[in-house]
Amino acid sequence: MSQHTIKLISPSGRICLVPPQAEDDEAVAILRSHPETLRYLRFLPIHVTPDEARIRRETRASNPTVVDFHIHIKDSEGLFSFEGNTGLFNIDETNKSCEIGILLSPHLHRKGYATEALYLVLKYAFEDRRMHRATFETGADNLPMCSWLEKVLGATLEARRRECWSDMKGGYTDVRSYSILEWEWLGGVREKLKKLVLRS
Repeated sequence: MSQHTIKLISPSGRICLVPPQAEDDEAVAILRSHPETLRYLRFLPIHVTPDEARIRRETRASNPTVVDFHIHIKDSEGLFSFEGNTGLFNIDETNKSCEIGILLSPHLHRKGYATEALYLVLKYAFEDRRMHRATFETGADNLPMCSWLEKVLGATLEARRRECWSDMKGGYTDVRSYSILEWEWLGGVREKLKKLVLRS
């Protein structure tokens, strides 16, 4: 079961965001339990099975406050395959706000793919869903993500929440909360990201 049939294609054509699908469950399980994923999201389980990925996919598909996408990336032969997930959650239609998150296969980090995927998600949030506000949360120790949010997206740091995420071993991680508003997106951020995407 899928909650939507939305398909988003990046301006470069190398990324396609598609509804979560059963054939990706095994790849999702591998990504969510990858050591690099767990490096910054220490509250996630160390082991994830394809069946657990299926249950999560089906549960979230029935949740009206969630719109998930799988990130499919084109290879050298022109074929698309799963390389991550992104989307909106905690959607609040009354206040026109949502939270955005992303997980990308570690071998594709720092190659422009995350920027491209998030460009598509932000465009969908602000232009299709008419959100007024989008937020991001990341571990304070996730310096690459913090740097992208601040220097590339130009998001505003709204809070640093102390010892917010459990590491499931008795410790906790500080979390940084960022936001971007609709008028900021339309007033220049959209074009800035699009230029970066087309240079990729």
